Amino acid sequence: MSFKLADRSVIICGFGIIGITTSIRLLEAGLSVTAVASHLPGDPLSAYYASSAAGAHHLSFAADDDQRQQNLDRLTFDVMWAEEEAQGESSGLMRITQREFYGSEGEKHISFFESLPDFTVYHPKDLPAFVKHAVSFTSLTMDAPVYLQKLVARFQALGGTLHRAHLNSLVDALQFVSHVPSALVNCTGLGSLNLKGVQDLDLFPIRGQVVILRAPWIKEGRTKQVGKLDGGEGGERTYIIPRRSGEVVIGGTREIEDWTADPRADTALDIKRRALALFPELAPESACVDGRNPVPADL
Repeated sequence: MSFKLADRSVIICGFGIIGITTSIRLLEAGLSVTAVASHLPGDPLSAYYASSAAGAHHLSFAADDDQRQQNLDRLTFDVMWAEEEAQGESSGLMRITQREFYGSEGEKHISFFESLPDFTVYHPKDLPAFVKHAVSFTSLTMDAPVYLQKLVARFQALGGTLHRAHLNSLVDALQFVSHVPSALVNCTGLGSLNLKGVQDLDLFPIRGQVVILRAPWIKEGRTKQVGKLDGGEGGERTYIIPRRSGEVVIGGTREIEDWTADPRADTALDIKRRALALFPELAPESACVDGRNPVPADL
């Protein structure tokens, strides 16, 4: 195959939220972009394409001494905030009050939260019985399937080219262009474990399971942290993420080195139990008549 050099073209490998967003930013900068991926938005849910299954909400985990991550998280927040303001319902985003509860003695919020709108620290007398510290602020949630389709439309409108293909190696991506690109950007996530030309053996899966409910009356997000974050997503977290559509994503798990792709029934039951303890109003009113306490089966 013969190539001629073109210094304004890029190949993107992978088309999840990172691959799509990277593609759009490069297209907006005037580059020609060809994306190649085996999984695309709109496909049936797959454990190997996490973007469609994301909750999702903007919630930073940047450690107080990690200025780089704080800057990235702030930029992301500002972009999403502006999108919601300009596009409204079609943005796939929703502004919400986010409440962060900490169940371990001595555990506090990260300083990044203090920069967000309406930041408030709970007075000790207002704390629920199951927490030691709590804060609230205004943040955003994302209806992942809607948001991804919006990004795909933007990618297409900017003239991006997309090919569905399974790549065994980075070199395989070159068959979809007629010239040598100025860059090839790898956005394959865990796929890089076996992708020739990368084969990053330091990668490992972290399994996350969620449950999706229909509860349009829920309009705020809640998270309970038990144990230390340790500069990332350590400890156990229970979260409630409402979407504009009326769906509510509850979770979750963080199971390191677990390749199980199918949901576990016992895990789903545990998620519902923890979510109800954090936000009893998840249960419909019909489940709470005559003072009855809701149970996981009500969700």
